[in-house]
Amino acid sequence: MDEKLLEILVCPKSKKKLILADSVIIQKVNKMVNENKCKNINGDNISQDVIEGLYEPENKTFYIIKDNIPVLIYENAINLN
Repeated sequence: MDEKLLEILVCPKSKKKLILADSVIIQKVNKMVNENKCKNINGDNISQDVIEGLYEPENKTFYIIKDNIPVLIYENAINLN
């Protein structure tokens, strides 16, 4: 992900800074996916492993990056609480 873009991205709900998710967060999301326990905020099942994403640590909100494009729609985010 472009560093300049990453500097300006914020969570659409909390307006807090997003960080590039590290391997621990990615593994946590993928474990949930593989256990069929991964849902987005809307309650829709997430069935595909993720490769990268953005994370808002204070609220533990994860946004998937698909095809190098961050999907910054709150309802599509995954709450990792």
